[in-house]
Amino acid sequence: MSSADPRRSAPDESHNRPSLTPISLLIVLLIVYLIIQVQLIVMLVLFAILFATVIERPVLKLEARGWPRAAGILTVYAVILLGVAAIGTIFVPLITSEARAFSNEAPALIDDLAEDWRTSDNQFLSRTGYRYLTQLKFRLENPPPPTGDTAIGVVTGIGAALFGAVATFVIGFYYLMEKQFFKRLLLQQLQPESRERVNHIWNDVEAKVGDWLRGQMLLCLIIGVAAGIGYGALGLRFWLLLAVFAGITELIPIIGPWIGGVPAFVVALLDSWEKAIIVFVFLVLLQFTENSILVPRIMRGAIGLSPLTVFLAVLVGGQFMGVLGALLALPFAAAIQVIVVDALRMRQYRFELAAAQAVQGPAPPGAAPWRAILTQFLSDSEERRSAESDDSDRPRRSPTPDTPPESGDS
Repeated sequence: MSSADPRRSAPDESHNRPSLTPISLLIVLLIVYLIIQVQLIVMLVLFAILFATVIERPVLKLEARGWPRAAGILTVYAVILLGVAAIGTIFVPLITSEARAFSNEAPALIDDLAEDWRTSDNQFLSRTGYRYLTQLKFRLENPPPPTGDTAIGVVTGIGAALFGAVATFVIGFYYLMEKQFFKRLLLQQLQPESRERVNHIWNDVEAKVGDWLRGQMLLCLIIGVAAGIGYGALGLRFWLLLAVFAGITELIPIIGPWIGGVPAFVVALLDSWEKAIIVFVFLVLLQFTENSILVPRIMRGAIGLSPLTVFLAVLVGGQFMGVLGALLALPFAAAIQVIVVDALRMRQYRFELAAAQAVQGPAPPGAAPWRAILTQFLSDSEERRSAESDDSDRPRRSPTPDTPPESGDS
C-alpha cells in the first residue's frame, strides 16, 4: 500500500496569496464611487487634517510641559479665535469703509482715465482700452439687482463657511486626540519589517506639510504687512484693502504674488503714469526680496518641489476642486514626493547591495548579524517568502525504513 505523494501533500502557498477577485474589484469600485459622491466631505476632512498638522507643534510643546493633550488643543483653539476676533475688530471696519469708498469713487476715477485714453495718440488705448473702461464703468454704476437666488446663495455660502469652520475644528480636535491610535492601527496591518519604514514616511510627510503650511502663513503675514507699509508710504488710495488682498493671494504659488499686485498697479494708474511706475518698481523689489531672502529662510527644507511641479500640481488641483483644490494640491504633491523619494532610495540601496555582493562574494560568518539588520531595514521580505515557498515545494521523504518504494521500483 503506497502512501500519498508528498509533493501533493505539500501546501501550495501560491493559493494563499491575495488576488483581485470580481468581488474585491466590485468593492474597490464601490468605494471609489462613494468617495467621488462625497468628495466635498473628503476635502473637508483632508483640510481639517492639514489644519491639525499645522497646530500640532504648539500642542506638543504644551504637552511636553505637562498639559493634557485635550487642554493643549483647546488652548491653541482659543488663541486662534481670539486672534481672529482681534483682527476682525480692528481691521474689518477699516476694510469695510475703504471698500465702500472704492465703490463710490471708482466710477469717477475710471471716467477720468477713460477720457485721457480717448484723447491718447496710442491707437490701442484710444479704441480698445477706452471701450473696456466704458464697459467697466457701466457695470459698476449699474450692478445687477439682487434676486431671491442671490440672497439664498449668500445665506447658503455663509452657512457653508460657518459649518466648514466648525467641522474643521471638531475633526482636527479628534484627529489629534486619536492620532496615535489611528497610526498604530495602520502599522499593525503591515509586515513587521515594513512598519519602521512606513512610520518614517508618515513622520516625514507630516513634517514637510506642516513646515510648508506654517511657512506659507508666515509669508502671507509678512507680505501683507510689507505691502501695506509700502502702499501707505507711496500715498496709494485704498492701501489697506490692497494690502489684505496681497496677503491673501500669497497663498497661490508662483502667480499669486503678481496677482496681488495687479490691483495696486491699476489704482496707481488711475492717478498717474508716474505713480504706476513707482508702484511697479516697488512690487518688483518686494518679489525679489521675498524670493531671495524670505523664501530661502522661511521655506527652507519645507517641500523642495520644482517650480514646474508646483505649477502642474496647482493646475490639476484647480481643475478638480477649484480654489480649494489648488490650495490643497501642494500638500498632496509633497506627500507623493516623500513616498516616491523613499521608494527610489530603497531601490538604489538594493541595487548597491546586489552589486556589492556580486563583487565581494558571500559575506563571512561574522557579518551575518549586519546582513540580517540590513535586510530587515530594506524590507526584503519578498525574497525570504519566495525561498520558503521553494523549500516547501520540494518532496519530503520519511526517514524511517518503512517508507514504501516508488511505483517504478516495485
